[in-house]
Amino acid sequence: MSAAQPVGTGWQLRQAGCGLALLLSAALALANPHRLDDSLTHTVPPQVQMQWRSAAHGAPQAGMEAWLHVNVHIDTRDWIGRSARIYLVLARDQPLSSMEAVWTTQGRLLAGRLVAGERALVFAGPITSAALQDQLQLRLRSEADWQSPSRRLDFHFELDAD
Repeated sequence: MSAAQPVGTGWQLRQAGCGLALLLSAALALANPHRLDDSLTHTVPPQVQMQWRSAAHGAPQAGMEAWLHVNVHIDTRDWIGRSARIYLVLARDQPLSSMEAVWTTQGRLLAGRLVAGERALVFAGPITSAALQDQLQLRLRSEADWQSPSRRLDFHFELDAD
């Protein structure tokens, strides 16, 4: 090859660009979360009443909270033999009021914290069984701007395959 010839022709550069686009598309497809079937998950009690948080040292009440248990049952049969990350998601249901969830587990899932509109990692590793089960001890907290006497919170689980 003489010094005057270009290293790559226009076609070769376009081909490399297409390869890069395909690689990026594949990476995005892998990062696409899959909503998992958690229809057997249930709370104890089935409905919970938010209570005003007790005022500390004479401070005004800063919001409301509730405690409950969540018996988690996630259908993972389609993912057996694959490595994955599973997230707990709390959808935002009201634009102004914030909701925080903090939980501990019995050890199969990870403990954590999230606020409405976010997701938090609860499992990472190989899927070895048709169902992932655990019990969360969950505390919900909201600010004092809680507007409704009842609210349905939208928790669900998402999986990102490795």
